[in-house]
Formats: sequence, C-alpha cells, structure tokens
Amino acid sequence: MKKDKKKKSKKDSNIIPFKNDAKVMNSHNTVSIREKEIDKINSHCRKIFQELEEFGDTIGVSSAEVWYNILFFAKQRAIYCSSYPSFKINDKHTTQEVTENYAKFSDENYPELKVDYKPTKLH
Repeated sequence: MKKDKKKKSKKDSNIIPFKNDAKVMNSHNTVSIREKEIDKINSHCRKIFQELEEFGDTIGVSSAEVWYNILFFAKQRAIYCSSYPSFKINDKHTTQEVTENYAKFSDENYPELKVDYKPTKLH
C-alpha cells in the first residue's frame, strides 16, 4: 500500500492543469497588438466623423448645433457603457487634451491671435 501512495503523489505533482491552454505572452507583442487595435479604432472613428461632418453640412442648422448633438450622444453612450469614475476621468482628460491641441493649432496657424498675458490670479 505504501508504494501506491508514493506513485499517486508523484503522479499528481507532475500534473499542471490547463498546461495545453497556457500561452506565454511577450509583453512587447501585447503592446504592439494594443497599438494596432488603437490605430484601428482611430481609423474607424475618423471615417465615422468625416461622414458626420459631411452629413452636418447638409443640415439646415448651424454646425455648432450639429456638433453639440453629436457630442451629447457620444458622451451619453460613453457614460452608459463605462463606469462613472472612468467616464469622469476620460471626460476631464479628453477635454484638457482637445483644448491644448486647439491652442497649439491656433498658435501655429494664427500667431496674430496669440495672447502672451496669462493671469496668475483670478478675481
């Protein structure tokens, strides 16, 4: 009986569950796969927003109203499809990034509108 116990414990120690399903992932490949997926998302979104811009040009209201509605529905979908904290973080950072990009664009393309005065204190 003692021989059976030794065989059994030795056999069990060599078994690794799901060994055939295990895959070693290289972190470099994971990053490149993620970057490819983000590029795919960006490309798709650019195409969609180009179509929305063309559609907005055919509407009888101002472009500001068109983009307000697009922004409203995009934010509404984002808050329903993600957690509230994630939405708040993304909303804050995207607003900040878009504003910074617009400021850089304006400074490069319309230098006459650049304001060097930046108040240090608000009243």
